[in-house]
Amino acid sequence: MHIFADGFSKVSLSNNNLRITLVQKGPDNTTLEVGTLIIPANQAGNFLNGLAGSLKNLDEQLKAQSRQAQGETQ
Repeated sequence: MHIFADGFSKVSLSNNNLRITLVQKGPDNTTLEVGTLIIPANQAGNFLNGLAGSLKNLDEQLKAQSRQAQGETQ
């Protein structure tokens, strides 16, 4: 399943699960809830650290591609 989210509206802890309510920007600046990401609380730190590390690697790859593209156009 794929869920597109622009952000999140709420984070809560319930029954030892971290619940993150995902949202999309709707028409006329409305916010539409599109799903809830549920992560076991004891895994939340590992999950977030893994996500942050993956995003950092992606950012480094994009910057390297941008530098390479700039070098080719000069």
